[in-house]
Amino acid sequence: ALSGFRQIHVIDMDTIDVSNLNRQFLFRPKDVGRPKAEVAAEFLNSRIPNCAVVPYFKKIQDMDESFYRQFHIIVCGLDSIIARRWINGMLMSFLHYEDGVLDPSSIIPLIDGGTEGFKGNVRVIIPGMTACVECTLELYPPQVNFPMCTIASMPRLPEHCIEYVRILQWPKEQPFGEGVALDGDDPEHIQWIYQKSLERASQFNIKGVTYRLTQG
Repeated sequence: ALSGFRQIHVIDMDTIDVSNLNRQFLFRPKDVGRPKAEVAAEFLNSRIPNCAVVPYFKKIQDMDESFYRQFHIIVCGLDSIIARRWINGMLMSFLHYEDGVLDPSSIIPLIDGGTEGFKGNVRVIIPGMTACVECTLELYPPQVNFPMCTIASMPRLPEHCIEYVRILQWPKEQPFGEGVALDGDDPEHIQWIYQKSLERASQFNIKGVTYRLTQG
């Protein structure tokens, strides 16, 4: 918005955690628990003249093809490789070729960025012209797995508590009905995992379980 963009749509299924407050200037203590997208939109709309930010408290997969076709550029700050591959596939499907020549008007550039600790990365992907997410999957960190014996009996890290709830507690309790699989992009599912992980962490006096960490 500060760069001159005035028509902006923001999608985020996350809610504001206390740990988010010191990393940006959009949220305040009173906003804890509220959807990030909605609070960010309110902040920008109230401070930047003629700026129209539209928030969506949902996962990116909830929006259809027509929604994404309306944009000139898409910026992602995703935590999930699955979500990155999904939006990458969506933009690739928009490409139109005439006699083997790519139509430039069918290209929607993707800016993909992310952070981990004090490190960060950002890159520009031009569908059909540069390497895409699928071409460079090796750039993303592999999924970390923990020994089941540690998770079940001797957890030492917040990740151990989260994995315990995901792998053992979810299928046992079936909180959203029999046979309902855990959906990592469903805010209600993630909130349940988060709360149960906090409870288990408390049992073993483990600190560091956050909503963001629960998302994976």
